[in-house]
Order: sequence, then structure tokens, then C-alpha cells
Amino acid sequence: MSINPLQALNIATIPHDEKDITSVLNQVQYAEATCQDIYDKLTQRTKNLADEILEVEFSWRVRVGGMRGFRELLLPVFHPVYGVPYFPSSSLKGAILAQAKINAKKEEISLQEVKEMLGDIDDGIGTVQILDAFPTSPCLSVDMANPQWTWNNENKVKYDPKPHALLSMEYPEVVIGLVSTSKGKHHNQSQINDDLQTVKIWLEKALMGGIGSRVSAGYGRTSVNSNLPHSCEYSFRFYSQGIYGADTNYREFRPIALRGMLRYWFRAIALGLYDTERAKKFENELFGGLSQEGSFRLGINLEDEKEGSKKKPYFCEGKILLETKTEKHLKVMENVLYLASHLGGFGRGSRRPLHWNNNRLRGCSWQLSDYILPYSQPQWETFIEDVFDSFRAVYSETKPDNHSPGNSHNRYQDVLNENASIYLIPSKNLEYPNSVNYSQDGYKDYVIGAGLQLLYSSDHYKGKNREGRGNSNVGGTLGTPSFVWIQSNYPDQDTPYQAVTIFGINHSDRSAFASALSPKSIQVW
Repeated sequence: MSINPLQALNIATIPHDEKDITSVLNQVQYAEATCQDIYDKLTQRTKNLADEILEVEFSWRVRVGGMRGFRELLLPVFHPVYGVPYFPSSSLKGAILAQAKINAKKEEISLQEVKEMLGDIDDGIGTVQILDAFPTSPCLSVDMANPQWTWNNENKVKYDPKPHALLSMEYPEVVIGLVSTSKGKHHNQSQINDDLQTVKIWLEKALMGGIGSRVSAGYGRTSVNSNLPHSCEYSFRFYSQGIYGADTNYREFRPIALRGMLRYWFRAIALGLYDTERAKKFENELFGGLSQEGSFRLGINLEDEKEGSKKKPYFCEGKILLETKTEKHLKVMENVLYLASHLGGFGRGSRRPLHWNNNRLRGCSWQLSDYILPYSQPQWETFIEDVFDSFRAVYSETKPDNHSPGNSHNRYQDVLNENASIYLIPSKNLEYPNSVNYSQDGYKDYVIGAGLQLLYSSDHYKGKNREGRGNSNVGGTLGTPSFVWIQSNYPDQDTPYQAVTIFGINHSDRSAFASALSPKSIQVW
């Protein structure tokens, strides 16, 4: 006899470490995979009861949290009777109500009319009831959150990766039912239909904006359409050794990895402009904090995706949606995205361009299709000043605290301050990733590029490897980020080049690398 996910969770041994947690979550996922019959019956039940049906497909993962589990892990909300993940009607109603208030201003619908349709505490039920919604098929998947940079008690951002396994619904298809209540039956049929259609439209728009937790990181959206007052969209192409969730055999594009990278570069700029308290305040306003909703949301619409292999890079292309609650915040996030796309990647190997190293693929190469700076000192210097000016337009500059990236034992946030430098080094024959056979040619100069070639030219510069060779004070070591970022840039009809960013250049070893780089490059920061 098969069991449902809630039953599997109830009979599981309470875990003590992360490996045990993942094992329990895998058991829950396997149990849910046997529940197609339950989903079929619940889907048919919804269709039988509802006066109006909305069938939706989510564009990635959905996280509807409901119950505190072992080690305070927030588990999905499981139906108390059927034991499968679902969308409680209260969650759907909350999303609809928030959207209704937005639309009320645009459509000249009074809040009283909204209350009449959706109900409230004082007036009781409305004319439209929302049913609990269920996926149409098994969709639970073990997911992973891995915050890497966190504020510590010393008001420093420390590198301290802590992977946490969790459960989310992956690409769920959901049937949502709307029912006309006894209160609605008092109206004529035309009014009943109008109310149902109005609430359905509000629900569609609400789900485009997102439902559940981690919406700002790309979870819980049915489509990538702006649902905030200010937004912009950018086409991109992405080649990488891989982005991974809980399953390290499966590479996928994870919007949360891009969001984490944007947060890293935001901090690098903000901590170079402001004292720590102001930088933290600004960060929480944009990205959110404890009991504080952020202004910024990220959406990804993939148009093409190739998983790749050990010898071929993962590839995808599509559109990045940035949206914010204020125009000034949007300008900040646009500039952070522009800068980040020129200085480094995201996912594994984010600090190196894509290449072949020690018989494996390493690095990341990506770019925004319509925004690539040329190899030009004046244009780069003007651009960087524009980036900092967009921050100053939100908060005036204060005296920054003394921030250092630390060393390989205590690695802290990199900061664009007086101890950071950005160089551009031309690489005239640099090959674009789609034309490279990496297992055959990925170690050659026209793939590695002049900046990475210099870093790899001496053990005094490159990171420390498993055999203990190298210098962790420049290139980092296993489990500790490098102090040097290198990104390949391919402007149209112009010289390909690499941007080399060095943090904590007041360290003698990193200063030596910068000195070796200088004669071949131009310095823009």
C-alpha cells in the first residue's frame, strides 16, 4: 500500500544533519510520485464544484510554505486529509485581494465592491469563493538554498556557505476553482458571471506576479510579466560549467543564483559608498529582510536551454526581467546588472571565463545581448561613475567603514573601494563560447584569454589546488572564493577583451599580480 507525502514525513526518523534531511525529503518526494490517482480525483472534484475554472502552469518552482518541521525547516503545506501539497484557498485569496486593490485604482472599482466580491471579517463571505487548489500531477522536488555571504555579529559580510535542502513544487500545473456563493446567487446571472470573471482576471494577474515565498527570486510565477510599477527586460546568453540545486547531476538555470550574484555586486558598491548601517538599510529596502518585503523582483523567461555534458557547457538564452516599486531602485538594479555582466558570471566557476582545466570544464561566460561596453577607458570610467551616481540618487554618500576582503581563512565581502582595481586587457583572438570544442581546445590561449593566461602563468598568482600548489592569497582555494574576477567580453565589431577585477589590492601578492597585468591593459577603476 502506497503512502502519501504527509504520511512519509510523519513516519520519518527525525534527522540530525543535512545529509539525513535530504534523505527524508527524498522519501517524501518518492511518496508523492505515487499519488497520481489522488490528484486525478481532486482535479475532477474541483471541476465538478466550480462555476469557473482557471488552469495554470508555473514557469519554474513554487514554494508555498505551511508547516514547521525538523530543525525549523519550513515544509510545504500538505493537505491534512489527502496528504499532498496544495494551494490553500486562503493563500489564493490573499494574492487576489492584493491584486484587486491594485486594480481598483486603475478600474475605478471601490474597495467596498472588492469586499462584496471577496468578503471580509465584518461583512462575512463575498459573492465569489475560491476553492483549495491542487496540482494535476506529482511535482514535489528536493530543492536547495545555499546562502553564501551573510552578515555576522561584527557587521561584516562573511563567506559562510550553508546549503539547506528543502521541498518545492517543480513546474506544477494547477487547477483553481471559483464558486458563486449563496450571497452571489442573490444577484442576477449576468452579475454572477461578471463577478466570477473579474475575480478570475485578478487571480491571473496575481499569479503572474507570483505566489508563495521567494517570489523575488523567481519562484511562484506563472509567467514573466511585470507586476510592479517599474520594470525593464534584457535578452541574454549564458554558457556555464553549471548551476545546480539539490541534484548535482542535473544542471538548470536557477534564477536564485542570478539574484545572489546581483546582491553580491550591490553590496560591493554600497559598502564602498556608505557606512555599514546605511548599506544594510539600502540592501534590505531592495532585497528584503526580516519581516520586510523588498522593492526588487527578478523574473527569468527561458527561450532555449541545452543541458550540456561534462565536456560541453550548459547553455541557455532568454530574457531577464527586473522590476521594482520605485524608479530610482530600478535604475540601481539595471546598473548592477550591467556591471555584473561585464565583470563576472554566476553559478559554479563564476569568477572565471569558461575554459578547460585539469580535464574538466570550468567557469562561466555570459552577456546581455544589447549592452556590451567596448574596450574603451573613457566609456568604462563614465559608466562606472553612472553606476555609483544611481546609488547616490537614492542615498547620499557617507563615510564608508574600513572593509577588507580578509584572507583565505576569514573571507569577507569584496568592496569596490580604494583597495580594488578593474583592468581591461585585450584578447584579439578570443573565441566566443559557441565556437569552441572545450575538451579539445578549451585550454588554448584563444579560449583562456590574456587575463586568465597571466593568472595561470605562475603559482604565485593562481589559486591553491588540491595538491597544495598555488597562492590562496590571490586565487583562493577549494571552498574559498578567489580575490580576482575575470570575465570575457565580446563587443560587436570590436576587440574582445577580458575585465579583470582585483579586490584587496593592498595585499602584496595581489599587488604583484596587478603590476604584471598593468603593462598589457588599461585601468578603469
